[in-house]
Amino acid sequence: MPTIAIQDDHVIRALTVLLDPDTGDERRAAFADYFSVDMPDFLGWVDGLRKRHPKAFPSKVISTFSQEEFRAALKDADAAVIEGFQVGEAELAVAPKLRIVHVFGSDTRVVDEAACARRGIVVRPLHRRVNLQVAEHAFALIMALAKRMAETNKLLSIEKLQARGFPARIYNRKHTANSNWARISGVRSLGTSTLGILGLGSIGRNIAGWANAFGMTVLYHQRSRLPADMEARFGVRYVSLDELMSGSDFVSVNVPLNDSTRGLIGKAQLDRVRPGTILVNVARAEVVDHDALVDALASRRLGGLGMDVHYAEPTPDDEPLLTFDNVILSPHIAIGSRVHGAEDLEELVGNLAAAMR
Repeated sequence: MPTIAIQDDHVIRALTVLLDPDTGDERRAAFADYFSVDMPDFLGWVDGLRKRHPKAFPSKVISTFSQEEFRAALKDADAAVIEGFQVGEAELAVAPKLRIVHVFGSDTRVVDEAACARRGIVVRPLHRRVNLQVAEHAFALIMALAKRMAETNKLLSIEKLQARGFPARIYNRKHTANSNWARISGVRSLGTSTLGILGLGSIGRNIAGWANAFGMTVLYHQRSRLPADMEARFGVRYVSLDELMSGSDFVSVNVPLNDSTRGLIGKAQLDRVRPGTILVNVARAEVVDHDALVDALASRRLGGLGMDVHYAEPTPDDEPLLTFDNVILSPHIAIGSRVHGAEDLEELVGNLAAAMR
């Protein structure tokens, strides 16, 4: 029976349900419930996946929670699935049976691919369909906020518009057209704007591609700069965090939450933005300091906010962010259909099976 060492993650650990027959009923039921939104017969789908990939099922799946635990688990591993853990010479030296290293994402820089190639070990990325859905949601928030859709939705009479503070009034039709008779100012053009992306992983790269298509200037910041050829491919320019905050009309947050990113955007960073800057966060709420965010909206320094992730889920009714008209808060739905996540997992399992001997 093959052994698979995985970096424990809320999504990657689904492999225990898919491939390890010793996985407990509580976890199986939890994942069945999680996928039931779009896949009411998830466990039936699991049974089908196992039949389609007999070289991968059954397997022993070892979850690891640190680089050290992962390295120790490699001693018996035929395959490894990671997201941020490193696979270099030190790891390969203790992994005599390893056949494949599968990265749960598009960026394989955590793997020494040359060292793997010398040992005949396959390295595979996963261009996650789920990440594409999240990027779509982020860009939808950018567009909706740029066009002030949240603030103007269903306000189609002069009375309703005026009640919300808009100076709606019909133009002199004898001489002019009547477009924007609601007299709503501040509708943004993407093509003349700058988008700052915090975190240029697979989600950020998709957002950058669409921003380029709209003619936007795209800046990015993250802990480690990309090689020049990758920057050229994605049409982006690297800047410091301060430069990103002060030089962008739109800021998209796409970094994972960890000790180094918690509160990364706080009062100092929000004080640097151009008045009217729009912030979109589809990563984790806590990357942005809550009180500083509320203050920036109340002072109108921020011109809008879009979030699909929240400081409490479900969110209490007294959350101050709920009081702003120029804020769109969706209930953590950016990942789209669960079917996309299942397709990601099946692609991963298929790649593991193909590498098994």
